[in-house]
Amino acid sequence: MPKKILEHLGDLRGKKVLVRVDFNVPLDKTTGAVKNDRRIRAALPTIEKLRQAGAAIILMSHLGRPEKATPEERRLLTMDRVAERLGQLLGQPVPVLGGGDAVVGPAVQQAAAALQPGQVALLQNLRFDPREQKNSPEFAAALASLGDAYVNDAFGTCHNDNDTSMVALPAAFKAAGKPRAIGRLVQRELEILDQLLTQPTRPLLAIMGGAKVSDKLGFIQALLHKVDHLLIGGKMTYAFLKAQGRSVGSTRVAGEEVEAARPLLAHVGQKILLPVDYLTARSDNLQDTRLCQGDIPEGYEGVDIGPRTVAAYVAHIRSAGTVVWNGPLGWFEQALFSRGTYGIAVALATCKATTIVGGGETAEAVEQFELAELMTHVSTGGGAFLAYVEGKKFLSLAQIDDL
Repeated sequence: MPKKILEHLGDLRGKKVLVRVDFNVPLDKTTGAVKNDRRIRAALPTIEKLRQAGAAIILMSHLGRPEKATPEERRLLTMDRVAERLGQLLGQPVPVLGGGDAVVGPAVQQAAAALQPGQVALLQNLRFDPREQKNSPEFAAALASLGDAYVNDAFGTCHNDNDTSMVALPAAFKAAGKPRAIGRLVQRELEILDQLLTQPTRPLLAIMGGAKVSDKLGFIQALLHKVDHLLIGGKMTYAFLKAQGRSVGSTRVAGEEVEAARPLLAHVGQKILLPVDYLTARSDNLQDTRLCQGDIPEGYEGVDIGPRTVAAYVAHIRSAGTVVWNGPLGWFEQALFSRGTYGIAVALATCKATTIVGGGETAEAVEQFELAELMTHVSTGGGAFLAYVEGKKFLSLAQIDDL
């Protein structure tokens, strides 16, 4: 069901609006500098709309996994660099409220109360408080005291049912009768996905890559009921080949991946299409490559789809009405093994179909190739994208009233 959006929050002049964003961006491991600001830029439409409405905006996000970090690593996980980059994009300072590691407390409360209409501030890394991942009513109450309205604009974490800021916090707003809505980013994600699931332009083509069949088994099974064809690539290719009894050389394929692929073999050659050739490389010398069309010789491992496969997949893309792509088709971070993923990305960027890129590494790939702007939609949530297509219900969205 459609959810309430920013326009349903009422008069926001002089109000404080708490906005859950997904600023879990990649950082330089030495300096902590933001390496890719795609998720920060994705939040700008919601921020600008709230500024125009006369609200003061308090953003909140997690960043990395401080609970598993060393003290030195944790030091780099403050929101300071994120706030700096956001301030550059907005053209105004964005303070981190309260200072230090505290997410809530008297200093944060005082700084939040002092915010003026149009100002934007950022809370400290939510996961610096261990209660964030425990759906804590106490932590939710402390956060809720900072604002008059709540906005969920963090699609990438919508499937995290244990996050206080995603579930217990909007529930606290709901119990208090305070308005709640989804932001522009989540609104766009849900519109695109709902159209994909209910009224796609056909033929509907899915492209699936990445490493593990087991992680995406539910997603694949959900897609098989909807798509006309499902094209396989990436390391999961070799799980299918091994399940067929073929040699994959030195390609490491876990037993559970083979077992996950086995029940899908009945669809191979019909809805599921496998690569017909693949680039392999020696494990001890990646410059030593060999193009294979059958079994992979011992000592070599699969690293990319081959040119015949790229040509066959591109032909399917050109005749499709809708294409949804999740997972790179090779080791695209290495230039020598990026041709398959690049070829598919170019085909999506230049075809006439509605093209949906399913977040995560796939989004990183199309950005690396500078093709993201040519896609119909690039999702900001890899795991959330998979879960939504599978049909899982998000507790975070259940806290936002339907229209």
